[in-house]
Amino acid sequence: MKRILQLLLVAVLALAVVLVVNTLWVPAPHPAAEPSAGVAVDEALAAERLGAAVRFATVSYASGAPIDTAAFRGFHAFLERSFPLVHQAARREVLGGLSLLYTLRGTDTTLAPVVLMGHMDVVPVPEPNLPEWTQPPFSGAVADGFVWGRGTLDDKTTVLAILESIEGLLAEGFTPPRTLYLTFGHDEEVGGRYGARVMVDTLVARGVRPAFVLDEGGFLASGVMPGVPGRSAIVGIAEKGYLSLRLRALAQGGHSSMPTGRTAIGALSRAIARLEAEPFPSSLDGPTRGMLEAMAPYSPFSTRLVLANLWLTEPLVRSQLAKNPLGAALMHTTTSPTILAAGVKDNVLPPEATAVVNFRIRPGETQQSVMEKVRRTIADTMIHVEPTDSARTDPSPVSDVGSDAYALIATTIRAMVPGERVPVLPYLVMGGTDAKYWGPHSDKVFRFLAVPFGEGDVGRVHGVNERIAVKDYAVAVGFFSRLIRGLEALP
Repeated sequence: MKRILQLLLVAVLALAVVLVVNTLWVPAPHPAAEPSAGVAVDEALAAERLGAAVRFATVSYASGAPIDTAAFRGFHAFLERSFPLVHQAARREVLGGLSLLYTLRGTDTTLAPVVLMGHMDVVPVPEPNLPEWTQPPFSGAVADGFVWGRGTLDDKTTVLAILESIEGLLAEGFTPPRTLYLTFGHDEEVGGRYGARVMVDTLVARGVRPAFVLDEGGFLASGVMPGVPGRSAIVGIAEKGYLSLRLRALAQGGHSSMPTGRTAIGALSRAIARLEAEPFPSSLDGPTRGMLEAMAPYSPFSTRLVLANLWLTEPLVRSQLAKNPLGAALMHTTTSPTILAAGVKDNVLPPEATAVVNFRIRPGETQQSVMEKVRRTIADTMIHVEPTDSARTDPSPVSDVGSDAYALIATTIRAMVPGERVPVLPYLVMGGTDAKYWGPHSDKVFRFLAVPFGEGDVGRVHGVNERIAVKDYAVAVGFFSRLIRGLEALP
């Protein structure tokens, strides 16, 4: 027995040594960025231009709903007036009906080009929320240090900041070292099928193989990741797939006073309950593991010890992440019933009941594997399962965080807040962006909204009182000017 206890003690000590050594081998955090030159930004003028952009109600409603083409074409004309140097130097094409593709040739056209993405459309404002807005949502008001309105965070800020930065660079006589493609979609909020997809297909058909692609997706804010103090930046290196399935239950109708043994509504309810009771398996593989490992250098020692030894601590980390919806969604394909329809009168048994269930598919699974699991889980011949006609995609490939392109983006992000040590963390985008259409064509597709988020700003995206601080919009313009200058460092 004594011998066994001695062996156990040695094993425990050896394990402790391994854990500590692994923790000490975690790389040091990146130092704070030094101030660097971008372009001089006239904050007041830039804010006024962004406010004017907001006044064009370029709204995307439900997929297939009519589009106010006059608003988009008015916005096109506004951009042409506001950024004359860009429109003189670049070729502009209108694709997919209302999307804009700009081509700005670089000094060396043999170098791989860079694609900068944004979208012009915004989500609608529910009428019941209108009284809650401090400034009208399409006023573009510049007040109290903010530009107010739809698109100031998602995503006219990106479109305007890119053009502001290039206009300023051109005014200084700067020409990018490699060709820039600017792609501004008109239907991102409803899937991007007629905007971004058409532009990507067009560029791919022309032989474009980008050095990297940058779209919206991540952000810079305080409290982004538990255990990492201060502000952090998250950069999307992949995004989940998207699939909506319609469940249709068929049964004998009739009078409610004589119900059948199994009703359509009952069968449908049981099917949904089974899907929620048997969620998809969770895993830390892929972008989520990379995010946790990137957090380690910036975490307190106890947290760093856990993150540096995921080979042992993964079950603990998974259980902690699973305690909140965000953490759980990072690890597995999510199941969300979103639409129910059945019945016309309280005393009539409906012959049909339908539900739509939305799935956000994690890397490692596919639309096909999701449909197969759904059918196995429901296991009911009364339930027919079929995809809806909404846009659907498999998860995107995972982009290369070891690339020079990612390093350039991370360095440029740190320069947004000079003097502040900012962790730049790769992560899995759980929503959808137009960047997904580049997935089959590049392993360097990244997602980051170049805006320092303030308190409450995450909730303002698609919400009430969407706004951006004037000074933060100037930071976004500076981000793109530094990024474009930095292209010279890419091999």
